[in-house]
Amino acid sequence: MEQQVEETLIKEMIQSAMCAPSGKNGQPWRFKIVTDKTLINVICDLTAYGRWMKTAPCFIMVYLDQKSSYDYIKDMQSCGAVIQNILLCANSLGLGSCWIGEILDKSNEVGLLLDIDKEKYELAALLTIGYKAGRTMNLVRNNIEKFML
Repeated sequence: MEQQVEETLIKEMIQSAMCAPSGKNGQPWRFKIVTDKTLINVICDLTAYGRWMKTAPCFIMVYLDQKSSYDYIKDMQSCGAVIQNILLCANSLGLGSCWIGEILDKSNEVGLLLDIDKEKYELAALLTIGYKAGRTMNLVRNNIEKFML
């Protein structure tokens, strides 16, 4: 069985996430932590190419709180900052993580599984969290000049 991610580490990642900027300091993000293996497996089955995700012991679901939102685009950008903070914090704690957007087209089904009111909360991302398997991918990054206008 995969090593569980300690609750203290999950809380540390959420604390880091909450330091993200947001327009008017609205902090329009909400989190659902999923560690139940049955739920993880069902969510993975909803996700295209999600079989590999079944080894993750923890999912952090990031939601936009539509009631707290004052500007959809800006607030989704804030959720992106939250997500980046979680990914960076996870890495600093020796954890592996992956930002999953593929599940977004199944957000209604996920909401029903997790008892999330889709009228109040919109799924922004699923983050897989777990201990690294010992191997890393060597990603090739483009040269900076490619991105400069």
